[in-house]
Amino acid sequence: MGMNADQANSSASLFIGVDIGGTTTRIAAFADLDAPAFTPIARFPTHASYMEQIRAIERELSASETVRYAGIGISVGAQIARDGSGVATAPNLPDYIGKPLRDECSEHFASPVRLGHDTVCGLLAEKRFGSLTAFERVAYLTVSTGTGAAVQLAKDDLSLTFSIEFGHQLLDGNELACLCGQVGCLETMTGGRQIELRYGQPAERITDLDFWEHLCDTLALGLVNLAQLTRVEAVAVSGGIYLNNAYLREHLPQDVARRLRSLPLQVMVAQLAEDAPLVGAALLSGTPESVILH
Repeated sequence: MGMNADQANSSASLFIGVDIGGTTTRIAAFADLDAPAFTPIARFPTHASYMEQIRAIERELSASETVRYAGIGISVGAQIARDGSGVATAPNLPDYIGKPLRDECSEHFASPVRLGHDTVCGLLAEKRFGSLTAFERVAYLTVSTGTGAAVQLAKDDLSLTFSIEFGHQLLDGNELACLCGQVGCLETMTGGRQIELRYGQPAERITDLDFWEHLCDTLALGLVNLAQLTRVEAVAVSGGIYLNNAYLREHLPQDVARRLRSLPLQVMVAQLAEDAPLVGAALLSGTPESVILH
């Protein structure tokens, strides 16, 4: 998915999307916000150090031929402060907490900067261009380094989009300590970082079917809780662990349908796959601040 360099360089100004994931950071340029097409600028491992990450973003943008920005949107795998200025909580990126991410980037690039939780950005992209376009009450779930979700509730011209701590809902009988400091979080069983800490290898290398059955059932339970609490109609599921596991893609919708009796919930693979948070980051520049609740 993309446009060529000549198209990018001929634009008077471009929208920039930055996706700071728990593992990888991506940067891309968008000629406009009416299509998900983009020009990749950079891809590199996310730095655990906040300042190293800021310098890396600055270095990559400065090195590109894109020098005029209509706006910069940054997707972060963390809860955003209520005023949208930085990171409030981030079990997977603790050094980012409380830092002035928005203002530092805005001052350096002399461009408006917006921040969004990565699930909010993923949802914006899937609702605009992907698998959620036909629904009003929707959710986006990512199963990757962490496990997070966002919800959009809409009616007529009114809508509200917000992230939720999907991975940190507590499960009865789960005595595993979570990186967030709680005991019993869903993410202890589904988050890539916590799985690797417990099993000594990445989730994608685990071949034990019992492991995947349990992970799938745990995600299904979480989605049933989400549907009962919000009455969402559809959820787009993404993230490296989910997208790259055929068992999860096949069985999660079935497990949700088996558990959820009173409310229908369509469970779909995110159409934009792992590009959704990057595309949604750019869309922040054209999204009214009043419709996103941090």
